[in-house]
Amino acid sequence: MVTRVSDPATEPTPRPKPETDPVTLKASVIRRLTKKIGVNGRVRLPAVPSLLEDYVENLRKMFASYGRVFSEVEIENLRKILDGKLKEGWAISPYAHVNVRYESEAPPKIGISYWVSTEISTIEDQYADWVKTRTPPLFGKHPDSKVMDLARSLGAPGDTPVLDIGAGTGRNTLPLARAGFPADAVELSPDLANILRNEAASEGLNVTLYQGDVLGEGMVLPKGRYRLVILCEVVSHFRETSEVRKLFERTSELLAPGGLLAFSAFVPVGGYQPDQLARELAQVFWCSLFTRDEFKEASAGLGFSLLSEESVFEYEKKHVPAQDWPPTGWFEEWARGLDVYRLSIGKAPIDLRWMVYRKNG
Repeated sequence: MVTRVSDPATEPTPRPKPETDPVTLKASVIRRLTKKIGVNGRVRLPAVPSLLEDYVENLRKMFASYGRVFSEVEIENLRKILDGKLKEGWAISPYAHVNVRYESEAPPKIGISYWVSTEISTIEDQYADWVKTRTPPLFGKHPDSKVMDLARSLGAPGDTPVLDIGAGTGRNTLPLARAGFPADAVELSPDLANILRNEAASEGLNVTLYQGDVLGEGMVLPKGRYRLVILCEVVSHFRETSEVRKLFERTSELLAPGGLLAFSAFVPVGGYQPDQLARELAQVFWCSLFTRDEFKEASAGLGFSLLSEESVFEYEKKHVPAQDWPPTGWFEEWARGLDVYRLSIGKAPIDLRWMVYRKNG
């Protein structure tokens, strides 16, 4: 009798038991779909450098949801490209965006290609779009009550020249001129300046309009002429404390001795100390933040003294006719910092404040 000894190396491998669980099989089929699914699209991101890591993580998750899982090397390359474009856009304008366009590669490949570019928009572009797409009046039909009260407090209208910097469509300039105040205006946006110019001409008002950047070297304004200089909803577009310093320097030249500088600005309240992310996002939402110490430093040595500080929202609500409140659909949330912080009313750690300074004689 011959005894066979089996050789494990030549024996057929036992076949695994086929998978029959419906849930497991469905998941496996769906995983295979990656080869057949095509994707393309665009993500438009505000060019905020402090959000780099948030953007990288969101893009990583999005691409992974399409079955395109990035390696650490690929993630680092995405981070490097995105970082450069965010800084490039931010350096030009807080209203810039970074566009990430993506498209899956053709089968049988299962990768994804992407392209990153900047999209620049300036404040002039933003207001040009407002003029095209929004129903006037763009900033409300009433002047700022604080402005009118300050102007009247300085004496006879004919003896009280006023300069309205960032005058927009003339919401304050035109009522001041109608009331007999010699009113001059500065406006950066050509579209807004045209509206102001046409309105003044149609009413026969003697308004001198300077179109351009008041902080620029090229604009010549009469020195020592004005009893009151106002900037309403303008400092909220400033980007650096150096611009606030230039404002104080410029208005120091323009104001007569004893004249007033009044502007609205977003100020941290309740001891809040905004970090870099908060400051960048505040600029994106037209709510640039400056602390009281920064205003103090910016005005130092120029002969200004702070006369008053109070809430723009509270002052204007108290003085604007009830039937005309709010002045615009966006004003209430914006003035109370709720465009930046998605919190309940009264919880935002910033507030739009009236800041009034006197130029000492």
